[in-house]
Amino acid sequence: MNAIPMMEANVKFNSIKTARRWLIAIMLAHSASAFALTFNIPISSLTNHNTSAHPAYNESLCPANFGTSSWISPDGATIAVDPAQTDLSLNSVTPAHVSRMNVHSLIPKRPDLRWFAHLCPWFGSSLHMKIGLINNSTAYVASMIEDMKRRGFDGVVIDWWGQGGANRTDEVTQKIKSYLASQPGNQFTYIVSIDKGVKGGLAPANLERQIQYCQSEYFSDPNYEREPVRTGQPILMFFGVRSKIGEPDMIQIKSACGGNMVWVEQGTTHLSEPWEDGCFVWADDFKHGVNPQDQFNLSAVTRDISAMGRSGKKAFGAMCAQFNGTLTKKVGWSMGKYVPSGSGLCLVERAAAINAAIPANVTRMQWVTWNDWEEGSQVEGGIENNFALNPAVTSAGVLSWTVTSGDERTIDHYEIYASSDGVNAAYLGSVAAGTHQADVAPFNLPKGSYQLYIDAVGKPCIRDHLSSPVGYLVSQ
Repeated sequence: MNAIPMMEANVKFNSIKTARRWLIAIMLAHSASAFALTFNIPISSLTNHNTSAHPAYNESLCPANFGTSSWISPDGATIAVDPAQTDLSLNSVTPAHVSRMNVHSLIPKRPDLRWFAHLCPWFGSSLHMKIGLINNSTAYVASMIEDMKRRGFDGVVIDWWGQGGANRTDEVTQKIKSYLASQPGNQFTYIVSIDKGVKGGLAPANLERQIQYCQSEYFSDPNYEREPVRTGQPILMFFGVRSKIGEPDMIQIKSACGGNMVWVEQGTTHLSEPWEDGCFVWADDFKHGVNPQDQFNLSAVTRDISAMGRSGKKAFGAMCAQFNGTLTKKVGWSMGKYVPSGSGLCLVERAAAINAAIPANVTRMQWVTWNDWEEGSQVEGGIENNFALNPAVTSAGVLSWTVTSGDERTIDHYEIYASSDGVNAAYLGSVAAGTHQADVAPFNLPKGSYQLYIDAVGKPCIRDHLSSPVGYLVSQ
């Protein structure tokens, strides 16, 4: 289909007349007659599952992840959840049609940021809940990476539990390495993040052995992420390791492994220590219930950003759109860890807060998380914004709509489609969020009956929602 330029989401029209003139001009520039339209877009493709998550993840298959209430504090405070309405619950949700908008657009001040999705690649293991999904397969890895690339991610961070072990994260890492090597001209990269639960424990000798394995297996790979990118030292991340073993051991192990690496540890606490070359922050979740005056914990987000800026060391920011630690198989460690999604507003407001405060030394963003279905933080299946709209059309061919559910701040733009058979459609054009009408008359559709649709395209990783059809009759 013809590509029609998208207007930026923050464009505001001064009048309905201006909005109509803009759309007419765009349409006429790209389609002088109805014969330029191609009715080749299946309407079902605008709503069907389009992610690499498993389409059968639901209450029937995975009852452990769906209940009638959810804990939001370690003291036992709960909120009600309707398991029959999973899209409206605070549990992980079934996959759906997810926005294809580029994640870089969330932080417009820094288009140079490199975005990484944090992958938890252990589903299919007996140690974790059954969710109808197996990460450890070549097919899943290929689907996952292509899905990430479609959303604009530059790479993936792999939560790595060491060579061998029941979690099989290294087997997934090897498959990622092989898949990227098979792609001509590949620009997508990966990073190993050693988890504090690494196989064999955190004794210095074992941790040194695991790092040396990474050096031999991954660090020489041209598709491994470096600082500077492509030409510098390989980046190695650590998830909670320093807090377990202490500064002296980290210094000793880094020296024993040759030191030719960029070591990035979780949190801002240890940035003054010489072994640490940078840090990453995480979900900034609540531990004891939501603060109603700051429901998305923006104060913690900006506090982390400020701490990273003061250090001057290279750092990873974090994007977290929702978190519910009580979904995990064992809730002892996670009870009370919670961030409400706000039907997509958590993402919108956190992105705005980061964009306003991000310092130059934050060179990368890590999304928490791609695939942790046990913590309600997964973004693979899309963030539900509960958006809906009601369309109408006049005899003069002006299509308009009203928002009946959801917050328009979660919408990037609207796309307009026409169909004559209710099966396939032609793409007519797009208007920015905040605009609620468009003139379809300039397309001079042939005589007949049509159905018009408006697709509310979400901001990155938010779900799209298609309107019900509205009839449009061309009588001459």
